[in-house]
Amino acid sequence: MKRLLAAFLCTALPAPGVTADRPAGIAAAEAIAKAALGENCDMNGMEEVPMAGPEAEGFAHSVYRFSYKPAYDPDGEDVQAELYLLFCGSGAYNIRNAVVLKTSNDDTPKLIAFAMPDVDYSYTDDNRNRLKADPTVHGFRATPLLVNAGFDEKSRTINSHTAWRGIGDAWDSGEWAFRNGDFVLTRFEFDPTYGDPLPDVPESYVVYEAGR
Repeated sequence: MKRLLAAFLCTALPAPGVTADRPAGIAAAEAIAKAALGENCDMNGMEEVPMAGPEAEGFAHSVYRFSYKPAYDPDGEDVQAELYLLFCGSGAYNIRNAVVLKTSNDDTPKLIAFAMPDVDYSYTDDNRNRLKADPTVHGFRATPLLVNAGFDEKSRTINSHTAWRGIGDAWDSGEWAFRNGDFVLTRFEFDPTYGDPLPDVPESYVVYEAGR
């Protein structure tokens, strides 16, 4: 499983594709992210981040448009939404993304903060290939940056997958579903162990799943 994840990361980290025209709202979305995140959203020193083409993601911005019925007025008009998945920098094998949402019932775009489990765990030794006990969640924090994020237009779900190092043997992955104008954490899974998996060690741990 870990080797498969490493291979996936090598092929999935995108290269710049054919860029599209910059939409009218992208400058405002960029300004919101830059003002809120400062040096954490350096956009890799690029003077102008390009827009991704239909199939391209990664070192570019993407924009998605959809509509939804607000819970406070289910019989009223649909709310129109524009979701900006912004490139905010990269490391050796991870891309940082900020998400800005603009809706027709808001005057200005807003930077989305995502709930993230604060997980407590410890290793049995310096090899870091086995935990002393199953990890536990002892709270949640909010983060304005996701790693290797993507948006599924059909399910209206944002996902992220962070490689803890280049070969991808240790990682974490989250899913957030769009609900009534915001994104709600629905699942978080991680594998904190390094090296080849031991036969008696779980491949990964689902530390949060909605409804469980």
